[in-house]
Amino acid sequence: MPGRLRNWNTRVDDFLRRKAAEGGNVVAMARVAADLRERGQLAEAEEWYRRAASGGDRIAMTGLARLLSDRGEHAEAERWYHEAAQAGEPHGMLGYARTCEKNGRPEDAEHWYVAACRAGATEACGPLGHFLVETGRFADAESWCRRAAEDGDSRAMLDLGRALQERGLIEDAVSWWRAAAEAGELAATCLLGRQAERARREGDAERWFRRGAKGGYVEAKVRLGLLLHRRGEVEEAEHWYLAAAEAGDAAAMTNLGVLARNRGDEGEAAAWYRKAAEHGSVPALTNLGHLAEARDDLARAERCFRTAAETGDVQGMLSLARMLRARGALAEAEQWQGRAEDRPR
Repeated sequence: MPGRLRNWNTRVDDFLRRKAAEGGNVVAMARVAADLRERGQLAEAEEWYRRAASGGDRIAMTGLARLLSDRGEHAEAERWYHEAAQAGEPHGMLGYARTCEKNGRPEDAEHWYVAACRAGATEACGPLGHFLVETGRFADAESWCRRAAEDGDSRAMLDLGRALQERGLIEDAVSWWRAAAEAGELAATCLLGRQAERARREGDAERWFRRGAKGGYVEAKVRLGLLLHRRGEVEEAEHWYLAAAEAGDAAAMTNLGVLARNRGDEGEAAAWYRKAAEHGSVPALTNLGHLAEARDDLARAERCFRTAAETGDVQGMLSLARMLRARGALAEAEQWQGRAEDRPR
């Protein structure tokens, strides 16, 4: 009986809300729209959101923006997020901040992230902290990351760890990365593994990389492959490189090329290097140049080295300088040598 009574009360509430919406109450319109969206009736939900938003309801503005964004109508979604943000709706501010960041307007993004946090959208603290970390402002990021991390945001735990690491607080950083890993954030396994490598604790590094790799995290597969490769366990290293390459990782493809060349299969090496270069690997271009040079195809080798050098690859610069010096183009060779030496290692 209580369940039947509860269902009856729900139907009465829905009826009264619909009547209020039909009578012009914008708050009721927004509630009707939200209910319809939850049931998957998106076309009707949009109609009610539009009526409520046009009537000045700021929550409906945000709801309409989300609905539009979900179906890829980003320009109109941005307009409604902006309307909601200017009307003081915290989640509209957050949505508009994210749009500004995505569209390359960092100052506007920061302004609205901060506004959203101060207006009570606590879920904006994590994105604000992440934005500040990604722009290198670790000191500014720390307090926002901490608020979100203490509230259970696993990505904020990663970012807080990075901010603490910048301050030299390695143990605190590792503690937060462990918390993130326990919360299921596989990116934390790479941060923990790399920290273990820096501390020369190879066993701990391997355990973290394996955990991430077995969980499907692509970077962890590559890093596990590198660790095994350096240790001479080539067969298993190749297994993990292949797994990462199948997911489109260019570094893994490049490393598969290195393994193929080491066993004397230059055809397979070239195929992997070309595939890696197509996926954006600059070192793969340099390696293609070395293969061409070994075949005495010096024109192709120089083209590969030059393309890699112009993209910023130090080995490409050095190889290009060596080739230029060999054919007497000393002035240009010294320019590339100097640029390579000036690059951070």
